Amino acid sequence: MKEKRCSSLNILRGIFHTPSLSVFKKLKYFLLFILCYSVIVGILDYKLDIAHNNIELGQFHLLFSFCLSIIIAFRINVAYSRWWEARGHWGVLTNNCRNLALKLNNYIGISNDTNLKNYIAKLPLLLKCHLRRENDEAKAIMQNLGIDHNEVHLPNLLIQKIINRISYYRSNNQIGLEQFLALDPHISALTDVVGGCEKIVNTLMPAGFSIFTRVALLFYMLIFPFGWVDRFSLFIIPILAVLVYVLLGLEITAEEMEEPFGNDYNDLPLSEIATSIERNIEQIAAMPGD
Repeated sequence: MKEKRCSSLNILRGIFHTPSLSVFKKLKYFLLFILCYSVIVGILDYKLDIAHNNIELGQFHLLFSFCLSIIIAFRINVAYSRWWEARGHWGVLTNNCRNLALKLNNYIGISNDTNLKNYIAKLPLLLKCHLRRENDEAKAIMQNLGIDHNEVHLPNLLIQKIINRISYYRSNNQIGLEQFLALDPHISALTDVVGGCEKIVNTLMPAGFSIFTRVALLFYMLIFPFGWVDRFSLFIIPILAVLVYVLLGLEITAEEMEEPFGNDYNDLPLSEIATSIERNIEQIAAMPGD
């Protein structure tokens, strides 16, 4: 794997490839509006001098900038906390699927039980579909595993199937009591991960908080030209465009990070993580057991 370096070339590539990013796509029409707005203000000031020596408004804008920076910093922090908590849950899921497969491979040779191996390998992918409400894909996974699903909670059902298979080996003395007890924490951790992810999905951020932040941003952007056009003249156009892109871009990024299990650009790559776990399980099954 090639090391990524923070070079000037990479920075320039990132700038010129921004149209492919979801944030830029969501902002492009508003950026166009702000550009037109700042052009109109600039022309009016050039023709009519509407912002002559408007020092007071500029000073107010500086004070408002300080307040706005606190609001945005808090918003980003809250959004990142939710994103990082979600990533933590999927890290726990990764570790426990691996540990469960490693121990079972040592106890019984997991490659000898294709169903049990597939149950563990497909659980992350099923959880991804459950969190994204991809119901058809989730049902297809259960059908491929040969499990009758009906309308029950599918991740819990699959975990129950894993427990049933492990209990079968314990009842036939193919797994000792100590080994059985060593597997129990990993099973419990899988259930905790499902519950923790569902808590994030079902606990939405208050809508008023996002609305308040965006209203403050809009007010900030609308008054900006009148406070600074007398000083910057038509240079106010690119300055305001950069401010809009950065500040509103951070707001949109925070909005995406608040729902980390979605399909937006800044959400967690659940499909890649699930595929990686499945590949790890297959590799473990190929290892020689005890």
